[in-house]
Amino acid sequence: MRLFPDSMAARTIAVMVAGLTLSHLVSMGAYGIDLLAQSDRSVEQETVERFVAARSAILQAPESERERAAALLSRRALDVRWGRSAVVEEREPEHPQLIAIRARLLEVAPDLQGQSLRLALADDPDHPETTGNMVLISAPLPGGEWLNLRSSLGDPAMHTPTNLLISTGLMALAVFALSILLIRSATAPLRTMVRAAERLGVDVTAPPLPEQGPTEVRQAAHAFNEMQARIKRLLSDRTQMFAALSHDLRTPLTVLRLRAEFVEDEEQHDKMLADIAEMEEMINATLVFLRDEGVQEESMMIDLAATLATMCDTLTDAGRDVEFSGDPHALLYAQPMALRRAFRNLVDNAIKYGQRAQLVLFTDAERIVVDIFDEGPGIPEAEREKVFQPFYRMERSRNRETGGFGLGLTTARTTIRAHGGNIVLSDRPEGGLRLTVSLPRVSG
Repeated sequence: MRLFPDSMAARTIAVMVAGLTLSHLVSMGAYGIDLLAQSDRSVEQETVERFVAARSAILQAPESERERAAALLSRRALDVRWGRSAVVEEREPEHPQLIAIRARLLEVAPDLQGQSLRLALADDPDHPETTGNMVLISAPLPGGEWLNLRSSLGDPAMHTPTNLLISTGLMALAVFALSILLIRSATAPLRTMVRAAERLGVDVTAPPLPEQGPTEVRQAAHAFNEMQARIKRLLSDRTQMFAALSHDLRTPLTVLRLRAEFVEDEEQHDKMLADIAEMEEMINATLVFLRDEGVQEESMMIDLAATLATMCDTLTDAGRDVEFSGDPHALLYAQPMALRRAFRNLVDNAIKYGQRAQLVLFTDAERIVVDIFDEGPGIPEAEREKVFQPFYRMERSRNRETGGFGLGLTTARTTIRAHGGNIVLSDRPEGGLRLTVSLPRVSG
């Protein structure tokens, strides 16, 4: 399995999500640290204010009312006691928070300077899962009495900015969703270009790409359209050149035919006319081949399985030994007439040299494969590539019975390759030839 996405859009989204998540976590961490520092300062200030207010109230109350005043001052998270002894042992505070509270107390109440002000941390009984969450302060009063204050440093849960986490999380999700939409929109022209490149292998006359979008995409689309136009011109010029050449050969052949009429040797006369006739047939076959290549047929969605089944039924009705089996449907974007003509050439070739033809079609997610079996002598491995060359015929097929000039397989493979596929020849284990046609599933 891939640990990193394969497509450009998925990779861009993954990098963006990773970057945003990391920056979000860092910013949340920095904000949390600052928030905790502010919370600590606020707690320290509140503790100092509580102590100063309680001390002032105790000092102003009559001695007989001090116990009652301390009880009235006590509330949740604050316990005020007045007594003859201190609840905190005399020692220098070591905790930074205690040092900060002590400094703030001496700043607010300068009269405590030089007195035995004692501070310590204690556990909060309301939060047994935490330690050191309460501050104890013991300060001397006139007459040898002590003011003992126990104050909470705050609920730890309050330090967690839940609402902030929710709001920033929702904001991050919104940014992610919007970024994904924008990235998919930005990479959509690339996907369109991929489909156009696949379609170009099937139909060189396909409409050009729209030259719109960002600068880079417009430049790439313009270059693609220029390439497609050059390919069309190249194919058209080549076809016209060979067609003109084949046509011009008719003139010297006509002259040769006229001269052959003046040959008195009857045997030589007949041989010359037979050779000239064969050359004319070859030229005619070449013109047909080039004419078929020059026809720009419109591509459309077809069912190849139905097309082949219909063709086999027609051949069977004509007395040919042809059989079709396999998947009942195989949708393909192609030129229907050209593809039907290519398969007809292949089937005719199998019947001529192998007595019968058996077609088997199967599909997968990416390709359509058609196997054509015959029961003929097969083709030696050294000859399998040569038989696709124009006008090439194996020696045993050079007779007037089979006919043909070696353009059937050439035409078929040219058409199949124009659709982005290929033809491969191999031997059957039980004897005969296996011809495998594979075609990509190209959408329109």
